[in-house]
Amino acid sequence: MRVEKPHNRKAALNRSGLTLLEVLISLSIFLGALAAISQLIGIGSRAALQAQLRTQAIMKCQSKLAEVLAGVQPMDSVTQAAFEDEDDNWKWSLDVAPGAYENLLMLTVSVTYSGNSEAVSTSYQLMRQVRDPAMLLDAANTVQSTSETETEAL
Repeated sequence: MRVEKPHNRKAALNRSGLTLLEVLISLSIFLGALAAISQLIGIGSRAALQAQLRTQAIMKCQSKLAEVLAGVQPMDSVTQAAFEDEDDNWKWSLDVAPGAYENLLMLTVSVTYSGNSEAVSTSYQLMRQVRDPAMLLDAANTVQSTSETETEAL
């Protein structure tokens, strides 16, 4: 008489599911990917903040230069002055130096933002050559005095 053994080994090999080792490997891959993605999110948010601060610095710098050119702000050198009605972290400077040619001035406007950390700080600088306003006033005074002298001579 022959006794047949049940096919337990084949049944064990054909079962569906995951082994503990496979679960641990897939979990470690998932956690590694999650850590990498969180780092990328942090880098992206810092880059977005830097871009926003840089844009604000450019706008503030252009605005301050326009104020100087329009005569709202005197054309005198200023160092690390705070913006009016603004955050104290924003500072601006104006440097007035002789230009490349006679009767020209080189205006350099700098805007800086100093945040809580180095990651949230930025600066921007604009340079522009303009005619010396003193030269224009001298020319106007010369024309005026010449016309007064001609009027008196008549």
